[in-house]
Amino acid sequence: MSSAPNWFVEKIRDMVRFRYAAEGGLLDDTMIRGDGGAGEIKFPVVGGKIQMYELSGALQEVDASGINMDTVSLAIRDFEAASYFRQQDVRKMGPSQQDALSKLMTRAVKLKKDTLKLDALNTFAGATSALTDAPNTIETIGDGSIRINMEHLVYIGDSIAGTGTDEDVFWGIPSAWYSQLCFNKHFSNADYTGPQDLPFAKATKVKKKTFQGVHIMSLPNEYFTYGTGAYGTGSNNLPFNGTGYIDTFAWAKDAVGCEIEWDQEQMSIDKQPQLKGTPWLAKVQLSGNSLGLIPEGVKRVRMLAINSAVKINE
Repeated sequence: MSSAPNWFVEKIRDMVRFRYAAEGGLLDDTMIRGDGGAGEIKFPVVGGKIQMYELSGALQEVDASGINMDTVSLAIRDFEAASYFRQQDVRKMGPSQQDALSKLMTRAVKLKKDTLKLDALNTFAGATSALTDAPNTIETIGDGSIRINMEHLVYIGDSIAGTGTDEDVFWGIPSAWYSQLCFNKHFSNADYTGPQDLPFAKATKVKKKTFQGVHIMSLPNEYFTYGTGAYGTGSNNLPFNGTGYIDTFAWAKDAVGCEIEWDQEQMSIDKQPQLKGTPWLAKVQLSGNSLGLIPEGVKRVRMLAINSAVKINE
């Protein structure tokens, strides 16, 4: 098979108009990485408490505290995206169209990295943890009947901070939820104070603020696929079903694990002479997985699915 043409690995000025879609990769480095390899990821979790005791001066047996050493492991999953394009199409492509194909394939890898994380959070929300220490399930905030408001945001910050974690806390929400919170002056006046080197922090189109220790970010609508009002269920070309609810997730960085062992964002391209017309086959690949680790460090936030913010007199 022939290798990729040179024009697919050159950096070309972007003049192609894309249909609007998520670029992906926004949640990179918001979760801890695991140990291991050879197709398996391991996440050690230590529980229990060490208690001090008073010395009386007499010779006595020590009061040893118990420590729980748990290890959560999962298998690596492999993913691939592929696309054919014809020899005849190559001759019609200008440099910008050629570059656009490469970007679409890269986007598929980056978006899969994010959806792996969100799928793990959603799975964790419906599961019982195998860890020795309690709690063994995560808390759900709200029943999906009302709009997001500041009371929910304050509770998220208090409840996760109250566990004693000193890790950054992240919460991805739809843009309409973000705008709804902006009607409160306390939220509107807040600034983002979290890590500056994360992909979402560097993305100019992602709205972000830090409130009560929670780093809130607005994510594209297509990230929110959980709940009765999830993305794609709306009518009249609206993204969400306004009579249903959306599940979103807030998490401390060390409460969820994600390991991407290998990814190929720059696509490979090979001719397929066994097929009529000898088309090109473009491929990208990814190997990794994600899972929830510490229940008290994750919150499922279930609120009304809204397509627009509404000012509420408080």
